[in-house]
Amino acid sequence: MNITRIDWLNSSSIKGWINILDKVQETVSKVFFETKTEKIDLIGHSSGGIILRLYLSDQLFGGMKYNGKSITENLITLGSPNQALRATKLRQFVDEEYPGSFFKEVNYISVGGLVDISSKQSYFLTKFLARRSYESISGDFNSEGDGLVPLSSSLLEGSNKVILQDTFHGGIFGEFWYGSKSRVMDWWRTIKL
Repeated sequence: MNITRIDWLNSSSIKGWINILDKVQETVSKVFFETKTEKIDLIGHSSGGIILRLYLSDQLFGGMKYNGKSITENLITLGSPNQALRATKLRQFVDEEYPGSFFKEVNYISVGGLVDISSKQSYFLTKFLARRSYESISGDFNSEGDGLVPLSSSLLEGSNKVILQDTFHGGIFGEFWYGSKSRVMDWWRTIKL
């Protein structure tokens, strides 16, 4: 999907979320047109997982009903801050309106990474940011997680939970992240069993 850095920078506003949700809808429509499939799997990394939780809703958001739950088999969130003590207003809205695995017709899978921030695999950014980020999200400076999002936040209540050892939030945080080929195979294999 074509989500740009500018799209993400604007994602702190409702207008920014609507822009991303509209791009999701456009991509989903194209997939259905080209493949004639009945159900799809949605995969969201970081805040993308939160936005996709909202996409499942059949309630109006910004004047649009997306109703992704009607066409989604699995929602897979990768390192998403699903539960956070200190969340942006939009993330808080999703967690309050659609807590945990809210839509029973969708199989929710949440994937969280577990890293040793003092290891050689951890890049400088992880060593510098991880503890502050964990504390900001979960309230616990000593949490464990993927170098940005604590495990307690990335594992969505009521979901099928997958914990990946030595898996960082993104490529700038450490050697292997959710999108690294070996890690994709790890979480995808777990999901499709």
